[in-house]
Amino acid sequence: MKLLVVDDSSEIVDILFSAMELSGHEVDKAYDGVEAIERLGNNSYDVVITDAEMPRMGGVEICKFLKAQFSTIFVIGMSGCFRALKELKNAGADICFSKPFSIHAIEEAIEERMFPSLPKFKELHTSTDYRTAF
Repeated sequence: MKLLVVDDSSEIVDILFSAMELSGHEVDKAYDGVEAIERLGNNSYDVVITDAEMPRMGGVEICKFLKAQFSTIFVIGMSGCFRALKELKNAGADICFSKPFSIHAIEEAIEERMFPSLPKFKELHTSTDYRTAF
């Protein structure tokens, strides 16, 4: 999948960029909403991962823009502020994570987007007690 990671923190962008690339995704970076909108004008994305609060244009505005112009893009919002998470969700984010977030949780959300009909790992192993299975 092609992803766009948007955050004003270069450390978070670099961590997500590396993790998503290691997971086999093609990833672009943007450091605020204005740069994200420019990238969206020149590229096609399956997923946008965005922070809520950034200079020039924040994640809430990006979500509103995406849902109006590119409604099929899966939007993952993130923030360290509960109020901002609610605003992201109200603006159209498909799923939101609080900072600090789990890379694994973000990868799972993307995998569920890629393969929605596959059973989740938890569903595959619901009733087996592995201590007594051997």
